[in-house]
Amino acid sequence: MKRLTIILGVVLLVAAMTAPVFARSSGWGKGHGMKPGWGMEDCAVLKLDLTAEQSAKIQTLREAHLKEMVSPRNQLFSKRAELKALWTQVEPDKDKIMAKQKEISELRDQIRKKKTDYRFEIRKVLTPEQQAKLQFTKNMKRRGPRLGIGRNQRYRSGSMGWR
Repeated sequence: MKRLTIILGVVLLVAAMTAPVFARSSGWGKGHGMKPGWGMEDCAVLKLDLTAEQSAKIQTLREAHLKEMVSPRNQLFSKRAELKALWTQVEPDKDKIMAKQKEISELRDQIRKKKTDYRFEIRKVLTPEQQAKLQFTKNMKRRGPRLGIGRNQRYRSGSMGWR
């Protein structure tokens, strides 16, 4: 009986010590509820009571947009890696770094323009009521404290709880 009590005590102690590891948030990222490639705007579109035709059109636009974004995103990724390599040299060349930063800025502008075009194409598919509901949904997500980032940080990734 004494042996069983000791074993049970050790098991409970190990469980108590490992619980915070499993309770830790997964950190930065899209979270558990988000699917790969789905942004907040895409989730907001799901709440608009779309017709089958609207849903199909938006899905077609989304797929085309994602295909169109592959090349600029890959270029941006490689340009960032090149910039990092320039900075890690023993004697970094300021002109090369500035030129690479300019290329990265131009790529970001190109990506922003494509995102804006995509958003306007989505809006063309929606009725005025759906557009208003979409705007309301976007405004609602900005209310309240934001946990994990910014000035209102209350929960820190890796910490044992609230500050």
